[in-house]
Amino acid sequence: MKRPIVLIVFALLATSPSLCSHNITDCGGSYVAFSGQSTDSADITQVPGGSIVLSITAINIQSIPAGVVLTKLIRREADDVIVPCLDGFSGSCQIDLCDFMINYPELISLPVAGCPIPPASYSFSSNLFFNELWLAVNGNLQNATYNMRYELKVEQEVVGCFTVPIILSSSGV
Repeated sequence: MKRPIVLIVFALLATSPSLCSHNITDCGGSYVAFSGQSTDSADITQVPGGSIVLSITAINIQSIPAGVVLTKLIRREADDVIVPCLDGFSGSCQIDLCDFMINYPELISLPVAGCPIPPASYSFSSNLFFNELWLAVNGNLQNATYNMRYELKVEQEVVGCFTVPIILSSSGV
């Protein structure tokens, strides 16, 4: 099985002052609020080979039902290129969050077995790995800034949303 670029591993993150970080920005939603930061060991993440950790707090004020969809949109700022969905996980994809939690329990470890997800405050980390060699193909990745937008949708309603910038550069592999 191919490992997804976005491996969601829920755990608390102890950050080091030597890490580069960017704040996660909540972009609205009807009942889930996000906060947190991204951390990397360098200002620029090398592709392939680098990784970023998102340390996230999500506070939801009502139950998140089955059928909630996680929509990821990854856009390069310089020319508005959207990274396509590449393997069902990587890039700009739509993922059934409840199915993902059930089918990949080693990647998602909330204190719930599936949906509905009860109202609560959840702190977790999401590890983004940029290890696939094909990531450097056609990349134009010399310090390119990307904006990653994550939306939780129930039917067509955005119930939670956050954005975070990342800077990627080709490692010359």
